[in-house]
Amino acid sequence: MSETQRIDVRELVDEQRVGIFSITLLVVSTLILTCDGYGIFAAAFAAPELVKEWHVAPSALGPFLTASVVGLLFGAPLLGYFGDRFGRKKAIILGTLIFAGFTLLATPATSLHQLMVLRFVVGLGLGGVIPNVIALNAEFAPKRLRAAFIIITQFGIPAGQALGGMVSGLWVPAHGWRVLFLLGGVVPLLLTLVAYFLLPESIKYLVLHASRVAEVRRIARILRPELLHSEDAQFVIPSSPVTTGISPAKLFAAGLAPMTALLWPVQIALQVANFFMISWLPLLLRSAGATRGHTAVSTSLYGIGGMIGGTVMVFLVDRFGAIPIVALFALGVPLVVGLGVPGLPTIVLLGAAAGTGFCIISINFGTNAVMGMIYPTAIRSNAVGWTMAVGRIGSLSGSMLGGLLLGMHLSQRQLFLAPAISLGVGAVLCAFFLRLCIRRFRGYRLDEAPAREPEIVSS
Repeated sequence: MSETQRIDVRELVDEQRVGIFSITLLVVSTLILTCDGYGIFAAAFAAPELVKEWHVAPSALGPFLTASVVGLLFGAPLLGYFGDRFGRKKAIILGTLIFAGFTLLATPATSLHQLMVLRFVVGLGLGGVIPNVIALNAEFAPKRLRAAFIIITQFGIPAGQALGGMVSGLWVPAHGWRVLFLLGGVVPLLLTLVAYFLLPESIKYLVLHASRVAEVRRIARILRPELLHSEDAQFVIPSSPVTTGISPAKLFAAGLAPMTALLWPVQIALQVANFFMISWLPLLLRSAGATRGHTAVSTSLYGIGGMIGGTVMVFLVDRFGAIPIVALFALGVPLVVGLGVPGLPTIVLLGAAAGTGFCIISINFGTNAVMGMIYPTAIRSNAVGWTMAVGRIGSLSGSMLGGLLLGMHLSQRQLFLAPAISLGVGAVLCAFFLRLCIRRFRGYRLDEAPAREPEIVSS
């Protein structure tokens, strides 16, 4: 009697060749996050039109503009847990349906209160999609390309922001602010059909559920057809038990406590600086005497610098782990301080804006990749969801900080010290996090399993 074939799923995934299956996963995931990014920024593009049409003061838009950020805070851990418990694919489709459906419901809204409530629910869906997309791509990517897969999908978020700007400039003048929400609802609803048929469920998640072994075999044949030569093959994966709740307790177990305890404040420090710059950079530059054209170009270069930095991070995180993140935190400090120097030559101002975006947005890409790599499969979505939710504390703080400091009538130099200090704190904390990573994984490269773990078998 021949011995039952045993296939290590981690080796199955790690040694695959990148082909149509992987490319399809990346394309669909990126399109979903493009819709996600569009949805996050749609309210900001609608705000000026609401002021004109409804004759409200700009200050009255505060609850409307922050409602989705609050929703993001709750949606990330809620749907992160849902993804760990019921599958990444289901969570991605559910989150997309939520934000698409409630974005569409905003088109007939007649009051800021209605929009505020709808945007909160939209935020729940938006926040839940990102951690599950990260987890799904982390679990299908070959180990040598895991960070690259995660970072590539995240390009969808700034791409969605750019699309929102195009729609705002081309169609809103003729059709009004409601066209922003119409497109933001219809397109992702159609995309859920594409995701249903083309998006796979995580093979590592499937192995944790013995009743779904047939799906594991089907995916294994696609990834490595030469490897599977027995219909009764057993699939094994070193992993933790299936998560049983939304509690973040498991993120502090099995030696992960110090890493999680550092990663959370790192994320807060990052988002304070990021949302300070996103929310207040144009106004601060204009207040300092920059022309409208220079302000517009500087703001654009902040995002373009981030896209370039994200491309660089694709090649760095897989090889060097958290080292480039520490370096970018440190490099960002003098660049942000430089933006606060009055009377800068135009070329220096533009370079500082691009460099600041390069650092801050790249760090965002890099920390998301790190989250997708260090946590075990069974708690990955929950871990990413909780870390992002905690980071929303920084998002809200960064958005409010600019208004508070402006009210204190500080100088331009003093205003830009706030995000610079936040980046400095992040650099110190991330340096300690790097040291923990080196100790846990015995080197710079990151992995979900630093030591041998009990095998879970699906047969």
